[in-house]
Formats: sequence, structure tokens, C-alpha cells
Amino acid sequence: MTTALTCESCGMPLAGAEDHALADAALPYCGYCAPDGKLQPADETLERFTQWTMRQESLDYAAAKEKAIAYLKTMPAWKDAF
Repeated sequence: MTTALTCESCGMPLAGAEDHALADAALPYCGYCAPDGKLQPADETLERFTQWTMRQESLDYAAAKEKAIAYLKTMPAWKDAF
């Protein structure tokens, strides 16, 4: 049994090299979280996740941000950032 890889920043599935930042399977992040191969700052990631959560779950900003912080704390890249 193989374990599916996921982005260490957002949890997006990384099924193939093309899903990784710079299409480099050695990088543990997706192209959204590390478009240039380096992980974006925590505040930018939090804002992107907050906006995404607002759209997906029809939440107001404060509720979406709280939910985004709780989720990001479960990600290896952000476990100590928030």
C-alpha cells in the first residue's frame, strides 16, 4: 500500500511531479503554496486560506479566518506558526 503525498502547507494531494512546486517531486509543497519553489509567508497563506474558506463555506471573514488557522495548525509547515 502506498501513502498519497500531500502538500505540507495546505494538504493538497500531490499525485505526480506536476502537482509539486516547480514540477519537482523533491519539493514538499504544491505550486499554489510555493509558486517559485519557496514556501510563501505564513500571513499570505493564511489570507489565501481564509478567502478560500469564505467562498467554500459561505462564512464571514472572522469565522473563516478562525477555521483557516485551526486547519493550518495541522499542517507540518505551519504547526508552530499560528
